[in-house]
Amino acid sequence: MGGKSQPAPDYGPSVELGNRQLAFAERQYAELKPLAERVAAQQIAAQEQQMAQAQDYYNYQRDTFRPVERGLVADAERFSTEGYREQQARDAAAATGRAFGVMQDASARAAASRGVNPNSGAGMALQSQNMLGLSAQRANAMTGARNQAEQTGYARRLDAVGLGRNLPGLSTAAYSGANASGTAGVATSMAPGTQLMTGYQQTGVTRGNVLNNQVNQFNAGQAAEAELIGTVLGAGTTAAFKYSDRRLKQKIELVGRDERTMLPLYKFEYINGTGKRFMGVMAQDVAESYPDMVFTMPDGFMAVNYAGLGIEMVGV
Repeated sequence: MGGKSQPAPDYGPSVELGNRQLAFAERQYAELKPLAERVAAQQIAAQEQQMAQAQDYYNYQRDTFRPVERGLVADAERFSTEGYREQQARDAAAATGRAFGVMQDASARAAASRGVNPNSGAGMALQSQNMLGLSAQRANAMTGARNQAEQTGYARRLDAVGLGRNLPGLSTAAYSGANASGTAGVATSMAPGTQLMTGYQQTGVTRGNVLNNQVNQFNAGQAAEAELIGTVLGAGTTAAFKYSDRRLKQKIELVGRDERTMLPLYKFEYINGTGKRFMGVMAQDVAESYPDMVFTMPDGFMAVNYAGLGIEMVGV
């Protein structure tokens, strides 16, 4: 299960990406903040204007149209009473009587001027018939005029009330608009900070990935000084591997070559190790000449099958 070594991980681009994300987020915050403050101020101003408008609608409806509505309710209640209907009947009867008297006097004067004896039976009957008809017409006309005038006034008041019917809805709509403007203003003022926090989060993810890689490298360096790693190969055989990746080593010194394999031999110590120095090979060198003797571990670092090479890594 040996194979070619994977290229060494380069953490520089990841760190640079995290730094660029952070710088962009901070620059974007600096650019957005003044704009957001202006927009938020306008939205709050719109909220205050709509609140004032809503209050004006309410006050106008309360002070102007509500008294008219109350008067209409009182009139409606008065119109539906028996007393009102009786009063209307009495007014009509009085109007008829007054009209009859006026017309009867006028008819008597007209008959006298023509030499008709008003006291004769025929004269009196004719006068009574004519005057009653005329009186009834005039009484009906007068009563109808009064009723019409009253109904006209009632209708006019209804029209006036209708003008104010939309004011409660307008007031409510203005209050709703004010609330929406206020909410939008708060959201706008928070937007730059939210964007900045998103940038911090992205930077944290990027740098977290770098940190994980570094932790893996640290753990691998610690494990490199531990026991040999047993790895199951094909056909059920097991080979002992030892971490020997150049990326896990420091203070590397070339000291010669192995006589059988001609691989370079080095003295070195492991990064994050105990400081103890060893002599052995580099996995990258082995991968070039004996790729089957190199195994890439799950953490991405390479280990070498020293036993397969016939070389022993020793402490010095």
